[in-house]
Amino acid sequence: MARVVFLQNIKNVAQVGDVKNVADGYARNFLLPRKLAVLANKTAMKAVEDLKQKRLLAIEKDKELTGQLAEKIKSFMLVIERVTNEEGTLYDGVNAVEISSALKKAGFAIEPESIPLDGLIKKIGLYETEVDLGYDIKTNLKFEVKKEAE
Repeated sequence: MARVVFLQNIKNVAQVGDVKNVADGYARNFLLPRKLAVLANKTAMKAVEDLKQKRLLAIEKDKELTGQLAEKIKSFMLVIERVTNEEGTLYDGVNAVEISSALKKAGFAIEPESIPLDGLIKKIGLYETEVDLGYDIKTNLKFEVKKEAE
């Protein structure tokens, strides 16, 4: 087993600054050539402390920005226009991907996975859903599905 210090986040494996034991082949053939990690030695261990401090500062800053984003979203009303029939039923439903895309156009970078919906929205009207922004920060998103002007 090789003891390495991770220099980059690797999903489901480690975060920046983590010190872990990994298989020799994984370290030699994947992590080290791609400069995702370095072998753990005294110099690397000192650098780990600096990386952890930077990571904590970045997380705190990101939490603050996420909180500000939550406040902006709370007071924002998203409008999505769609083609409907005479009864107000949409020909195609609105899903989380389309809501996320509309939010990105409005200046809010929200991933579709953060927008829980119970299936497609098939009727015009006002809707509200809770958006999970991460860091245990949740906010309500209000949006309206309107008939597209012809």
